[in-house]
Amino acid sequence: MTKIRPRERALAAFAAIAFGFVIAGANSINPLLPMLRVEVPLTPLGVSLTFVVYVSAAVATLLVVGFSRLRVTPGSAVVAALLIAALANLLLASSNEVQLLVGRAATGVAVGLATGGAAGLVVDALKGRGRGLAATGNLVGAVVGTAIAQGVAALETIAGAMSMYVAGAAIALLLALALVLLLPRSLPRAARKRGVAAPTSRRLTRGDVRTIARAAVVWTGLSAGVVYAPTVFSDAAMPLAQFGGSVTMLVAAAVAQLASVPLGRLLPAASGHLAFAVGCALAVTSVLLSNNPLALLAMALLGAGGAVAYRTSLVHLTRGAAASQQSSLASKFAVATYAASASTVLAIGVLGSVVRTEVVLAVFATLLSVAAFCMHLGAPRFRDLAEGPTGNGAL
Repeated sequence: MTKIRPRERALAAFAAIAFGFVIAGANSINPLLPMLRVEVPLTPLGVSLTFVVYVSAAVATLLVVGFSRLRVTPGSAVVAALLIAALANLLLASSNEVQLLVGRAATGVAVGLATGGAAGLVVDALKGRGRGLAATGNLVGAVVGTAIAQGVAALETIAGAMSMYVAGAAIALLLALALVLLLPRSLPRAARKRGVAAPTSRRLTRGDVRTIARAAVVWTGLSAGVVYAPTVFSDAAMPLAQFGGSVTMLVAAAVAQLASVPLGRLLPAASGHLAFAVGCALAVTSVLLSNNPLALLAMALLGAGGAVAYRTSLVHLTRGAAASQQSSLASKFAVATYAASASTVLAIGVLGSVVRTEVVLAVFATLLSVAAFCMHLGAPRFRDLAEGPTGNGAL
């Protein structure tokens, strides 16, 4: 086994932190939406656009970086992502609707650059053991961003939100500086002389497409939960669920991902889809009954199940891939899941302008529950994630 140098470990850690930070910024706006839709104001379609503009920019960036002749090294991509994230935070430090949407678009570009770049850096530094870490940063970052923003939302002051984004811009610049200092010396001398080879691609099989499709379905549920849960629970006069629902969902998601190794030993046949399906069904029931504890339980199951399903799909897709392929596969995976979630959230916003949003979401969650039950049958399980004969840390 190749010995991993301390500097490579540091680079992998900073790359993972940088990706988590960019994702945290992308999710920070959602708890603020109930306050912003009054301050700006935002219609149901406007609420959807704050998500759709962000995801559309992320997908466009992933397509350019991953599928065009343009080649960007992983390190350069992550540094650029942090600089753009700093700009995005400054744009979001405003209650102006146009600046808000432009800031969200800039956030999407940052996420698109960081997704493949961070995955490539982490796997290149940590080899097979980095594959699970690369698949974990998304939801862990979402937890941090949502939790911080939820605390700011509890203050119910626009000034607090603006201060949060200004601080976010400063942190992004500091992380970019740290990576710039680490990157040149982290590469082997021979590699610096001959340059970094362009990432190679791997043709997707039918099995790969099915794996990505399953992840896309659960990701639409997690995305809709993050975007709409605070607003729906607020309209249903469920204050505990309004302030704790999204955080509960994302904390449960992060815990499920971080505890994947013991969970895999305890429940090797688990795919996450069954827990996700039950969570969707209970979420609808909790709103109908205006039951806060049931809503928190539903969000916990939805988050944990969705996170396991998403993570097992991504690790299963990339197992055995070379570090140069990791970035390409992670980008393709992100394009599909982000595009699906953006389309779904936009559709909910459009329908919510005609029919009550609670009704639209109830139908959507019911369909998701049925789909998740069906997808469990052929989904990858914890036991399917071994990297090879040695089980090299893919979990």
